[in-house]
Amino acid sequence: MSIRHANFLSRIKIFSVLGLLSASVLLMAEPVTSVKQASEIAQQKYGGQVVKAEESDLDDKKVYVIRVVNEGRVRDVMIDPDDGSVLNP
Repeated sequence: MSIRHANFLSRIKIFSVLGLLSASVLLMAEPVTSVKQASEIAQQKYGGQVVKAEESDLDDKKVYVIRVVNEGRVRDVMIDPDDGSVLNP
């Protein structure tokens, strides 16, 4: 493979990664309107499998609580429906 060809492939990889990052930022900026969307956000961030997903109230504010199991570890992830951010680390 020539250096020119390797540089071209490297640039394609960089643009692909930048495109995915841009898409994920746009996704996170939009309101989360369903438990399914919140589940996808939690799964993208922590991996594993979603075993429970529900809408709940936290201090009179709606949140999505997503239970994710990854390598035997259970994590409850709270997602803000306004912007898709994770409310707990």
